[in-house]
Amino acid sequence: MTGKSRKITLLISMSLYSCLLFFCQSIYAGEKADVVFINGQIETLNQRQPKANAVAVKNEKFIAIGSDQKIKSFIGPDTKVVNLNQQLVVPGFVDAHTHPMETIWLKEVWVDARYPGTPSVKQALENIAKRVQSTPRDQWIYVAGVSASENKFSEKRLPSKAELDQVAPNNPVIMANGAHMAIANSAALAKMGVKKGVTKLPHGAGVLADKNGEPNGVITDGMGDIPGSPTPQEIARYYATDIAKFWNSYGFTSVMAITPAAAIPIMQSVSLSTPTPNIRYTASVWAAPNGAGMPQDLSVFEMPAKANSAYYRFGAIKAWVDGENDCRTGYMYEPYVGVMDTDPPGGRGTLVTDQALANQFSKLANQNNKVSMLHCSGDAAIDIGLNAYEALSKNQQTNTIKRIEHFGMFQLSPEQLKRGQVLKKSRFHFSTQPIWLLELVNADYENMGVQRAKTGYQFKTLINAGLEPAASTDMTGIYLGNIDPFKAMYATVTRQSDMGIFEPQEAISVRDALRMWTIWPAKAIGEDQQKGSIEVGKYADMTVLSQNIFQIPKENLKDIKALKTIVGGREVYTSN
Repeated sequence: MTGKSRKITLLISMSLYSCLLFFCQSIYAGEKADVVFINGQIETLNQRQPKANAVAVKNEKFIAIGSDQKIKSFIGPDTKVVNLNQQLVVPGFVDAHTHPMETIWLKEVWVDARYPGTPSVKQALENIAKRVQSTPRDQWIYVAGVSASENKFSEKRLPSKAELDQVAPNNPVIMANGAHMAIANSAALAKMGVKKGVTKLPHGAGVLADKNGEPNGVITDGMGDIPGSPTPQEIARYYATDIAKFWNSYGFTSVMAITPAAAIPIMQSVSLSTPTPNIRYTASVWAAPNGAGMPQDLSVFEMPAKANSAYYRFGAIKAWVDGENDCRTGYMYEPYVGVMDTDPPGGRGTLVTDQALANQFSKLANQNNKVSMLHCSGDAAIDIGLNAYEALSKNQQTNTIKRIEHFGMFQLSPEQLKRGQVLKKSRFHFSTQPIWLLELVNADYENMGVQRAKTGYQFKTLINAGLEPAASTDMTGIYLGNIDPFKAMYATVTRQSDMGIFEPQEAISVRDALRMWTIWPAKAIGEDQQKGSIEVGKYADMTVLSQNIFQIPKENLKDIKALKTIVGGREVYTSN
């Protein structure tokens, strides 16, 4: 296409949009809004109408966007008027990948052994011993440790099975080292049926052994095999109120809630008892880490017909191809640096879902018109995910979204980047976790060495390739601070990490950092026609910020707060 042709095409597109915008707004001309927001600095992320001062909302959707004078014409006798006091307003944040049920459970119930509050193995054991004193014999004790605790604790290791036995001889204890590895004591291993010679559990967990073949307490990717969960009553409360309270306070209006299949009936029930919660849920369901246990007909996970589809939607299924590089279980072509007692055999991480299963899983999602989500951390795992989607793209029923979770976070080769670009035509998307820059870069250097670690977190490269990374918190309750999107923006714009400035050439603009939390995750969950930008006809979801992120020094991004969170025109959170 010549430059002149491109210009003509652009002019035609803009003219068509102008006609459509006029048509849409003319539909609402003369209507009175339920609520109007005036006197703001509104960043719409709609390139055809990028800025505004005010918006009008009716039936929870934007019906007009523009100047104060224009929007005031929508004020009627029953219209609520909100003065934004010249604060910056952006689209409501969308969390593209998170585990909200588990987050609230870990936050409320688990023993806290999270670094830096717990700086050592010694302190972790003391915290566990204190919980033992108030826990009846034989009852489970769960302990939250952050990812790569072995890199962070002063002893440079994790607690051993023997140490857990000593502080809790009569209670089964599981200490999570992030979300993909755990240390179990003898009582916990016995409860799970782990004994000498057992290397795999029914739902994909790996069991590591010492030199004599005895289980050493290390369980990899045990989320489907380690017993225990919140009660049904607790889960109902989480989905009805508690998740929204936590996420709203950081500006979130929507979450892709990765949810165990067993909890879906409770969410379905909540969708009827709480039809208008303060956050929008798109459920991604998992049955087992390796994708097993999924029914061929996924309609069992659909929300009830009477549920409010603006707030509850079943949209995706998820499987884990591997573990995670920060605990040395991400599946890689070459071994990790050095040898640790917690390393799976071979030193290259853990393969949870092989190529054949990954292919079957992605095909199942496509046949049911759902998003396929494959967790892939290591470079070998990423290729398994790409292989599955390339095969599916050649023989698919419909062009459904195909996602790799954590694509390029720890490692990314030029060839994998090119493959992702080609797959973009087949609706390839991925979630990223930018706040990990502040937590895991040092562990990556120690675990993978300089050359491999340098290939991670290439946000500018990904954006320049047209791949639109969708940011997420990946909250599990392990790192409670990961809920903060502003610290994540700060990291992507400044390239600050837990070992100083990291690969500064990969710094991105503030506007792209905002897109990572709004329109790009909306696209990654297939809902960009309803959310992610401030446009007529979309849900009236907005976040009011404490400062203008486009005017302050980039180092100050980490201090930004959400002043108001607005869902469907309703103020669901207001900062004190």
